[in-house]
Amino acid sequence: MTTDLTTEILKQIRDGITELREDFNHRLDQTNSRLEELRQDFNHRLDQTNSRLGRVEQGLNDLGKFMRQIALDQAKHERFHAHHVERLEEDVTDLKARVQRLEQRTAV
Repeated sequence: MTTDLTTEILKQIRDGITELREDFNHRLDQTNSRLEELRQDFNHRLDQTNSRLGRVEQGLNDLGKFMRQIALDQAKHERFHAHHVERLEEDVTDLKARVQRLEQRTAV
């Protein structure tokens, strides 16, 4: 009778371990499936983010080129205007001298 009881207890332990292993394997499969979904979602989002960052990078590069061109054009215009301002200042100085000579002639 004790042998039968021991055998029955051992069978129940075996069946319990088998159920536990099956439950564990099922849960592990579910966890792996969820992890795979998360990995795929993460990779998809990472690809989208990389694509957007690529567009931002390209936009910034284009903007940098545009700003450099503006700076070059601005420097060119400043040199052009500086030259003409100098010429205008020379002309104004010359005109002032002429006006003074004319005023001196008419004052006499």
